[in-house]
Amino acid sequence: MVSFLEKRLIGKWLLLPFLLINSGVLLGQESKIDTSYANNYYLNKRALHETVKVRPWNVVFLGNSITERGLWSEWFPSIPVLNRGIGGDNCWGVYARLDSILAGKPSMIILMIGINDLGRGIPVNLILDKYEQIIQKIKDVSPRTRLVLQTVLPINEAIIWYDYMKGKTPKINELNIGIRKLGAEYKLTVVDLHELFSKENDQLPENMCVDGLHLNEKGYQVWVDYFKTNIFNK
Repeated sequence: MVSFLEKRLIGKWLLLPFLLINSGVLLGQESKIDTSYANNYYLNKRALHETVKVRPWNVVFLGNSITERGLWSEWFPSIPVLNRGIGGDNCWGVYARLDSILAGKPSMIILMIGINDLGRGIPVNLILDKYEQIIQKIKDVSPRTRLVLQTVLPINEAIIWYDYMKGKTPKINELNIGIRKLGAEYKLTVVDLHELFSKENDQLPENMCVDGLHLNEKGYQVWVDYFKTNIFNK
């Protein structure tokens, strides 16, 4: 015979799933992570890129809007540069468009990606897992391509326009630690743009950006000068 106390305990256990469901918490359910990338802008820009085949002599700048806004072929007129930046892109979007880039076996790929992933709230460990998949695919499909990694730029928390990016400085630092480790593990060149641009408190200088995130002409000039001295002269 079931005692009163046992009935109380059984009742509580039967009620628990109902309470969890109605409070919006499901036992064992993970919160949804948004790794989507295939919006209209991405699809249209990717289609435009794929009208120009990558060749073995090309140097490919690969990334998001920070890469996309760069005038790379004008800044490096003697180098056969292709700009493959797409505004808003993330690690998943970059991975999805590697096939058309790697089919041409480019001489070099210069990669910067990850800030939009952080803006989505994707955990750093998942970003780094996808980042490593990008590295592995490039090495497997086009082993003679020189892959250059770049750390994620700092932001300027005081002036940044985008609420979803505020407070991301610690996550940027965490992601960059992981990128540096991947570079060391795979014996790749890592251009530490974060260290190059962050002057005080890990912040992007106000005079080098337009919105606390994207670079202005002064910021890009620092980037270009570094590459002229340290990457393209070797």
